[in-house]
Parts: sequence; structure tokens; C-alpha cells
Amino acid sequence: MNNDEEKAAGCIRALVAALQTSARAVEARTGLTNAQLFLLRQIASGREPTVNDLAEQARAAQSSVSVVVARLVRAGHVTRGRVAGDGRRVALTVTPRGRAALRRAPPPAAERLLGALGRLAPTDLRSIGRGLGALLGELEAGSTEAAPLLFEPPR
Repeated sequence: MNNDEEKAAGCIRALVAALQTSARAVEARTGLTNAQLFLLRQIASGREPTVNDLAEQARAAQSSVSVVVARLVRAGHVTRGRVAGDGRRVALTVTPRGRAALRRAPPPAAERLLGALGRLAPTDLRSIGRGLGALLGELEAGSTEAAPLLFEPPR
């Protein structure tokens, strides 16, 4: 393995380890997955987001976000209701149970990762996208658009 390969492999290992550590901490303290906590925090922001809004914020497919939101609803952390004045839109609201989980929660890995990506220079983001895209191609890992949210099981 040459020096560039060693550095790339080390960076990937460190990234995966940091994300796994964060995921375990979130689940241990809240019983929620990282993705669930990330979306719950977005819903609690007070903007009454729709599933499409959440998908945009998570930079994920609407269908993936919808699955995670459904789990939050089933667990009693979120309720669905119609937006006043626009009966076609479904608003999501955090329940008292969801707020209690948020009080116990450390920042989710997804939020930290997206925040860090947002602080990178555009040239670095393009390099990361190209490099990881090439790596995924070599691994025959499939489309990034079909990928689940961080630490959510694939559907």
C-alpha cells in the first residue's frame, strides 16, 4: 500500500469510528437512531417542516426520510397533522415524549457531519464527492440516492 492509500484508508477508518461512536452514544442515551434524532431535532425547530423539507435538510431521498418519520410517529415521538390554511400539507410536531428524548440526546452524527461538510470549501466538497463516488463505484455499492440515512437499516 502506498502512502496515499494508507492515508485514505486511515481517514475512512477514523470517519467510520467517529460516526459509530456517536451513533452508539445517541442510541444508548435516547433509544433513537442517529437518523431519528437528527429528524426529531429538525422537527422540533418550530418551523413545522414537511417530509420534503426534512429530506432537503438531511440531503436524503424523501422516501428514506418518510420511513424514519413513520418510525418516530409509531414510537410516539412525533404526531402528524394538517397545516392550518393548507389542508394538503402535513405538519409534523414533536410530542412531550419526543421532547424528553431531545433533552437527553447528544448531537447526532448526521448533524455533525452535515455541519462539517457545510463548513468546507466548495473545492474540497467536490474532491470528496468525486473521490468517494469513485470508491463506491469500485466497491459496486450502488447509487447514493438510494442510500438510507446514517445508521438506519436499509429498507
